[in-house]
This record gives sequence, structure tokens and C-alpha cells, in this order.
Amino acid sequence: MGASTAMDYEDYKDLISELPFGKQLKNAKYLHLDFLADWSPQLQELVGMIKERMSIDRASNVIKFYLFEPKISLLYYPDFFELPHPELQSSITVDLSRGKIRKHDYNGSVNPPILHRKESLLPPEHPLIEQFQRLTEAEEAEGLYANSKTIGFKLNWESLLAAKGLAYCGHKLVRIQNQPAEQKEEAAEVQRHKTAITRCQFSKPIQSLIEYGLLKENVRLLDYGCGQGDDVNGLKELGYNALGWDPVYRPDEPKEPAEIVNLGFVLNVIEDPIERTEVLQEAYDLSKSLLVVATLVASSSTSSQGRPYKDGILTSRNTFQKYFQQNELQHYIEDVLNTSAVAVGPGIFYVFRSHSEQQRFLSNRSKRPINWERFSRQLFAVRERPKKPPKEDPYEKHQELLDDFWARMIDLGRVPKREEFGQYDALCGAVGSANKARRLFVRKFGEEALANAFEQRRNDLLVYLALSNFNRRVPFKHLPVDLKTDIKTFLGSYKQGIEESQRLLFSVGNPDLIGTLCDETPFGYLDDQALYIHRNLVQDLHPILRIYVGCAELLYGDLNTVDLVKIHKRSGKVTLLVYDDFENQPLPELQTRIKVNLRTQSIDIFDHQALPHRQLLYFKKRFVALDHPKRSEWEAFSEKLRSLGLDESMGFGPTKEQLLELLRETDMRVSDFFPETQALSNADMRMEQAEHQ
Repeated sequence: MGASTAMDYEDYKDLISELPFGKQLKNAKYLHLDFLADWSPQLQELVGMIKERMSIDRASNVIKFYLFEPKISLLYYPDFFELPHPELQSSITVDLSRGKIRKHDYNGSVNPPILHRKESLLPPEHPLIEQFQRLTEAEEAEGLYANSKTIGFKLNWESLLAAKGLAYCGHKLVRIQNQPAEQKEEAAEVQRHKTAITRCQFSKPIQSLIEYGLLKENVRLLDYGCGQGDDVNGLKELGYNALGWDPVYRPDEPKEPAEIVNLGFVLNVIEDPIERTEVLQEAYDLSKSLLVVATLVASSSTSSQGRPYKDGILTSRNTFQKYFQQNELQHYIEDVLNTSAVAVGPGIFYVFRSHSEQQRFLSNRSKRPINWERFSRQLFAVRERPKKPPKEDPYEKHQELLDDFWARMIDLGRVPKREEFGQYDALCGAVGSANKARRLFVRKFGEEALANAFEQRRNDLLVYLALSNFNRRVPFKHLPVDLKTDIKTFLGSYKQGIEESQRLLFSVGNPDLIGTLCDETPFGYLDDQALYIHRNLVQDLHPILRIYVGCAELLYGDLNTVDLVKIHKRSGKVTLLVYDDFENQPLPELQTRIKVNLRTQSIDIFDHQALPHRQLLYFKKRFVALDHPKRSEWEAFSEKLRSLGLDESMGFGPTKEQLLELLRETDMRVSDFFPETQALSNADMRMEQAEHQ
């Protein structure tokens, strides 16, 4: 274990199992910290050492020992003994194998987690056990634990008590009658149905499912809270098995279990935190394989969207919006569902039912795509045909079959197994065996091509292992079969792979190394502080830099919605930049800037569209690959910029307003720099002509 050299993981698990008290759940054991030293001095010493080494100075009084992972959580319930169900104020989770910590503060939450069955956290001779036990028995007798899935939150519990006419007098459950109503915030008439919009394209969560290949024609999807149903209708037109339910627009449609449940932009329009929790739990219960959760995320302009109401904002249209922070949403999902959530985009998370399916998804996301068509063209162009061809060239006879097999082999970096290639039997019948097909490939393209594919897949696996173990260690048994095969083939064993990937992961924390690797990267734009690259070049980075960016991706989500990635050399940050139509605008405008702090695991989102001056991107050819299809076109445009006295060393360059002023002082056409001005001019001309007809 990384935190202590005097105790290995098996000793650690044995000590936890020997504790004679503690609240035992399926995957963890909870107990009060004040009594740990009396029953296990070794565990108390370990906790003290962790606090010292990790500089943890926050108060804590409950510890959570994970039973199947080398992790602990230090929890703080300020009124543990005073209140019947104390609120969780803060949590710190420590991964002992890697020395990583994750903090969360519940102070601002209107509906924080609360603690039940306190007596189980205390040693058997504690004087208050009997009092706490009597309270639990009284609550059980009143049926308060009948549905345990949502009672772990303050407002949910208080609502249940009120519905049954119950309250507390100290640690006694009492029945109340005609209790005067509490002074509450004046209720607004929230118009939820107004948040249902008409879509002209699929929503972001649905797009992500299609892009990742998770939504197939034989996979059923339930769109929970589908609004006007544009996503469902569009999916049906494409042949997908989709159904939708909505309390306003489709209340009579069945809410039936489905392989995938999409809870897209539903939680953020629910003003009642109790109902919000219940909806999340119900959607998860309906999902057989995957729950997709999407909400709006907070940015620098959030406060201007309306007036504060409850834990969100009430807009001028009387609609409610709860803007989540990215890490806040992840903690909320994991607290309610007691499972892990994978970030795939800003405000979009996947919750997998199967550990192996989650790992398959994470592994596939770490793979670099291979352009087999371009690969084949390049190789065929340099290979000379033999002067005396063999009597019968198997490739000439089975070209399509061999191309498909070789494409799969390059993708895997190894010879596919029978179950990994659908035409395996046909291949063996055509050329004899899969290994013979491999030798044909080497004869035609050379061993180096396959060696490069092998090295690429090996690096992909190391990046995957480093990132998949960023928050928690993944047991080997939870990995899909094909991933287990890859690990054994490319890395020797899971243990060897973990050790090598951990060395790479630890290197991410070395600013000198990050700076050197940035300086040595042969593409992108480099200045004194950072390396800037287009998102498509991330997969071509050194594995350590891929992991560095990948850590940011774990916190933020998939980079498909991002244009440029800024890798800070020394500050432990990654900045993601989103522009307006990067590919087609000569001078794209910066729309959103997302700063991901890897050291604090926090995210700040800045809305540049709300600012009075627009920041433009100059000389964008610098950020893309040398073979980008539009690079020559962009280089020609760069000459126009240079003729204005602008160059690559100018930093951000003039704002849009400043550049327009500069253009007015020259004889250059504004439309050459801002094509939309020509489009607007043409539209005005057409309107003027129409008025004269």
C-alpha cells in the first residue's frame, strides 16, 4: 500500500474484518473514529499517517473503510451525538495505493446526505447504543425504512416524517398533530413544461450514445422526460428501438425498463430536491445496462439568467433551472445511486450497471482511431510488385476478406481471436489460418507496420490503465474478456500493466517532465507557458501527456465538443477552448473556456459570449496536423493577416471590434475576414429588392 510500508493490503483487510463493530454494507464498513484506537491501534496509526502525509487538516469523526479497494473516506458529521440523524458536512476520500485524495463540501447543499442507524457505528459497550437502538426500532415500526433507496437525504427524510405525522424530541420519535407550518420561501408557480424545446438535431446525450456506438438497433432506449419527443421521433426514423415518457407531453406512454435510459436535462428543471432525488433513482432502476444523466452546467454567466430560487434560478418565464458544477453533479449522482459515474461531456455522465461494460467503454475511449483506408493507400504506394508473381496470389483472390481481417488486426495490434472476427472460418478456409493471414500481411507491408500497431495498442492500454485507476482500482475480474486478452498480450500481466501505468500516472505530477515533453512535441503551438493543440492531436501526444489530458477528460468529459486543448507546463492545469465554427470561420470567436485544475480536481467554466469584447483565434493552422485538408487554405489567409501587420508572436491579438476598426482603415474587404458580413449584406439586398417589387 502506498500510504504505509509496514502493512500490506491483505493485512489491512484482515484488520478491518476483525473490528467487532461498524455499520456493514455490501462494499464498505463505517465506524466512529473516536473509538478506532481502542480496538485497532494499527488502523489508527495508518489513519494518522495518512492525515499527516496528505496534509489533511479537516475535521472528521466517521471513517469509511472500503472492503474491496485500498481506500478510506473521512467523513464529518458535526452533530453526530446530538441529532438523531446528523448531516454530512464534508468528505475526503483517499486512495491508499496511489496517494490520491478527493474532497467534497456539502455546506451549501439544501439536501445533504444524513446518517441512519448510528448505534452500529459505536463499540458494543458504548452508553448511548441502547438509546440509539430504541430510536431505530421505533422508526422501523413506523415503516420509515420500507424504501431505503431515497431516505438517505435530509429533505427526503423530513418529507417522509411529515407525511406520517412524526417528529423528534431528542432521540425519541413522537407523533404530532396540528403543528404550525414552518415559514418557507414563497412558492413560485414553476412552469416546467416551458423548458421542453423543439429540437432540430439530437440532444447532446443522444448524440454521445450514437457516436460511441452504444445505441444499436436491437438496444431499447427509454427517454425519461422526453419533452416534445424530438429525440425519440428522430431515433425511430433511423430504425432505433426508442420510446419516450413525459409527465406533460406523453403521460400515457409506459415507463418500462430498457437497456438504456436517458435522463436528459430533467434534473435541472425540478425545483424540488426531494423529487429530483426520486426521479434519478427511478430512472436508474429502469435502466438495465446504462443510465445517461445530463444537466445544464454552471458558467461565469449563470447568475445573469434569472433570480435565485431554492437551490437554482427562476427565469423570467417562470421556469426553474438548477445549474450544476461538473464535480457537484458527479458527487450527487454517486451519492444517490451509490455507484460510480463516468463523465463524457460537460454536464453529461454515464452510469453503467456492469463493471466490465464500464471498463470496456473506458478502454475503447483510450484507443487511437486508425484510418485503414489511408494506411492501405500509403503502404500499397511504396510496395513494388514482384517481377515474378507467385502462381496464385491469395490477396488477389480474397482481397476484401483479407483487407477486413488486416484492418481488425491493425486495430487490435495483434492477431484476432475467432470471436473477434466475424469471418474467421471463411478466412481459415481461404488462406489456411489466421497466422498465415498475418504472414501475408508482413510479406506485403513489412513487419514494421505491425510493430507500430503493436506499440500503439500497448500505449493505448497503458493510458487506459492509468486513467481507469485514477479514482479507484479496477479488479481484473471486472474487465471484459477481450481487454483481459489485450493486457496479457501487450503488457504480460495485469500486475505488470498496473505498475507501468502507475509510473506514467505519477509522472504527470512532475512539472519539469511535463514542460520538457511539451517542448519536445513536434506539432501544435508552443509558448513559454503552454502547448496548444487541436483535440484531434491529443492521441498523438506522448503517453504521459495523453494521461495528463486524460485526467482532465475524466473530470470534464469527452473532448469531442472542444476545439483546442491548452496543456499548461507547470501549473497542473488543462484549459479547453470552444470556438464558433472552428473549421469554417477564418477567425473563429472564442465562446467558452474551461479551466480544469488537476491538483484540486475542480473545473471553472467561463462564458466568453457574455463579454462585451469578442476574442478571435488568429493563425489557426498552427494548432492542427500538417496533413489537415484545409491547412494550405488557412496558410493563404495567414498572409492576409500578416499584410495587416499581425504575426504569430502577438499573443491573443486584437479583439473583433479592434480588427474591424483596423480593416476600415485599409482597402481590404471586411467580408474576407468575416464571411457572415457578406451574407448579411446579401440578405439586406434581397429584402430591399423585394420591397420595390
